[in-house]
Amino acid sequence: MAGFEHEWLDDPDAALALADEWEALADQTGADIYLTPGWFGVWWRHFGQKRRFRCLVLRQDGALVGILPFSIERIWAGPVPLKLARLAGTDPHCLIFSLPVQTEALGAIWTTACAGLLDTGLADAISLTPVSDLSQMLDTARACADLPSVDVTDQSAGAHTVFDLPGDFDNYLASLSKKRRSQYRRDVKGLEAAFDMTTRVDVPDADAFAAFITFHNIQWQAIGKGGHFYDWPGSSAFYQELSDTLEDKEQVQFHTQMGKDGPLATQFALVAGQTCHWRLPARSLDDTADKLSIGKVGLVQMIESMIKQGVTRIEGGMGSYPYKLSYGGRMVDVHRIILSRAAGGTRLRLKLLLKWAELVNFVYYRLWFIKLAPRIRARTGMGFHALSRHWIKTRI
Repeated sequence: MAGFEHEWLDDPDAALALADEWEALADQTGADIYLTPGWFGVWWRHFGQKRRFRCLVLRQDGALVGILPFSIERIWAGPVPLKLARLAGTDPHCLIFSLPVQTEALGAIWTTACAGLLDTGLADAISLTPVSDLSQMLDTARACADLPSVDVTDQSAGAHTVFDLPGDFDNYLASLSKKRRSQYRRDVKGLEAAFDMTTRVDVPDADAFAAFITFHNIQWQAIGKGGHFYDWPGSSAFYQELSDTLEDKEQVQFHTQMGKDGPLATQFALVAGQTCHWRLPARSLDDTADKLSIGKVGLVQMIESMIKQGVTRIEGGMGSYPYKLSYGGRMVDVHRIILSRAAGGTRLRLKLLLKWAELVNFVYYRLWFIKLAPRIRARTGMGFHALSRHWIKTRI
């Protein structure tokens, strides 16, 4: 810790009072949007209830060199509790590449975080899951295994898609197969002829985001699924407020192909610095648009726009989707990383929680939510229901 001074903040407002310094540090370090003050302030208002807040602030010669906000909540594996800390502002969808931490301070800030959360008993474990193989957190979190009071759980957690963008759109097209390039150009001409298609980039406000929610829901409910905004409780209100809050920063973006009668496809993306997180697509149910690959055209044209904005990497979400790979994506490993107290009782409770999470995921999510509920809904007209909050909490 030589040369660094740290303090812990217990009040979210105290952390937001550092917003100007925090934002400047995020810009300098290329931090992902999920760890910027604008995102955090809205996230905490919507999802911070019943959670304890702790924020680690690291300085060197008075200058802010690192800031990590944490939320702490009690999670139950049946009758057994475990106090779990996560980076506040993140959820099971949030893959983070860069933190608002200067490179030379990474080791110090994680050592201090473990001491301030685990050694004091404020938390039993710190979950960083999901962690990309490309994440700045991976090596420094693994290095915490050298601390005598810390255990590190490091397991495979699947993979996600990443697009590494060149500096020029022509170079991107040249990287695709001849078949893909030809198909893209044919589809664009067909869409322009059939729909007078135009493409635009919008920075939505709350009302525009509400319209996107409807557009997205219609697509998914047509195939018997609720869609993201039905599935994830509180997400609709959160993203509408976020759109209003970040409108001037142009970090929430819609990339839309418009037809004569309305949108044909929209890609919802979050942009901070040189990183884009592609969160959700939505597309028209029109058969002609579908045959002309409107979804793939929307992806390619979003990539073109991102290149023009100076974005060098698009995070494309968890899971394997062949069309993403055929249009320039690559699969990158994702890890479950949990830092926990090196004590027998904590080890046992964490092991139990992980086993419980596997059981809940299999019985509730894979068996009920994915397989049985859609079949029952198709036969009975049963309405759509949000994902279980307990299942969400156990995604550690």
